[in-house]
Amino acid sequence: MSDAPDFEPYVSLGRIESGPTFDVYLARHVSLQRLVWIKVLREHVPLSSPFAGRLEREGQFLARLDHVNVVDIIDCVRRPPRLWLVLEAIDGWSLADVIAQVRRAGNKPIFDARGVAALGLQLARALAHTHEAGILHGAIWPQHIVVSKLGLCKLTGFSLAENVERQRETAPPESEPGAFEPAYLSPEQVREEVIDERSDLFSLGVVMYELLAGQRPFQGAGESSPARAIRREAPEPLGSRNPDVSPELERIVQRCLEKQRERRFDSAGQLVSALEHVLGSEALADLEPIVARALAAAGLAVPSAAPSPRTRADELRSMAAARGLRQSLGAMFVLSAVLMVGGAALHAWLDSSDTGPRRATSPLGAPARGELLVVADPWAHVFVDGQQLDTTPFATPIVLPAGIHHVRLEHPNAPPERREIDLRSGQHLLLDIAMRLRHAGPDAGGPDAGAAP
Repeated sequence: MSDAPDFEPYVSLGRIESGPTFDVYLARHVSLQRLVWIKVLREHVPLSSPFAGRLEREGQFLARLDHVNVVDIIDCVRRPPRLWLVLEAIDGWSLADVIAQVRRAGNKPIFDARGVAALGLQLARALAHTHEAGILHGAIWPQHIVVSKLGLCKLTGFSLAENVERQRETAPPESEPGAFEPAYLSPEQVREEVIDERSDLFSLGVVMYELLAGQRPFQGAGESSPARAIRREAPEPLGSRNPDVSPELERIVQRCLEKQRERRFDSAGQLVSALEHVLGSEALADLEPIVARALAAAGLAVPSAAPSPRTRADELRSMAAARGLRQSLGAMFVLSAVLMVGGAALHAWLDSSDTGPRRATSPLGAPARGELLVVADPWAHVFVDGQQLDTTPFATPIVLPAGIHHVRLEHPNAPPERREIDLRSGQHLLLDIAMRLRHAGPDAGGPDAGAAP
């Protein structure tokens, strides 16, 4: 066999990865000059083998996905005795290579907290899209995450992926020898149970913890294996390993790492919302520069920060500035109109029509709003102005009109906690409250403790 297989119309530029059942080559299209990755079944593996079937299914899964944070598939070629996938090539590194390089340099943690939040948000968005397409990835490990030199994160490695419906079968999938990374498996994967979308969130939590702490949460000490640690041991609090991690980000990672899947985020979409809240307005702009800065701070060679072409973040900032100017002009116009028709009459009409608490308004008269995030230890039902709106341990952001609100937290084994908040327009307010438990009871562990399976 030639060391450079025939991938016509692509020309191999060399093998960049090798495994027991497949190799990965960097190649270039002859006429288009486009660089690609080619993931090819090794010659000794027959096309009738289950590994060939899994490679073909990986291509089918990727063909169902269309997301900026998932690697694109270009083609799937069956040319006996070979089978290969043609994938987009990313100018960067696998996250496993990044971690290894940073560790060799002695840096700890791997990334700064905002870099991890931005990387995690990109991957959470990729998982939300993947799960909505009915696909479980099943292998969210650093070697299956590619980071470009510009900070764009791509999810790869769908060879162990399964349809959500197929996971009702209890038989674990046949995988490539040595493919599993025990340190990143969820407890249900370790126990070889049926998994769901929350298993991917656990593995992503392990990755984020490792980037923030400089080591994996479930290392296993002495004779303890990582698998045993995943099943039974609690990770060391992130704050004790990295004091720069905010309590909010620490709680997000901790919730991903809950051993009972019912206590994790219900979906990747919930994780997306939580990470967006951490990043604030930056979550609306390009996340890549945040990750690129983290790469540069970690010592990796990334493009210089010299003046660059206009980015989407620049466009968003300009749009926001223009919108603010329009709103200011609109406010002046509205104010003039109010003075002309009589402010007293307008106030009387507002007082008669507003039956709730007094709310601030925007210059154009639309209700001004902010966000409230409530975190309670161990958990609580959240009531705002007498209405139950959420249940912690980590609730999703609650959008409320600006103004005074009364918040009440209730737990069956603790006295109610009451707070009065003054929420300003555009504010992201965090309430972090420890419930004063009277005694341990069936409900002390969580809102779903003791529920029927």
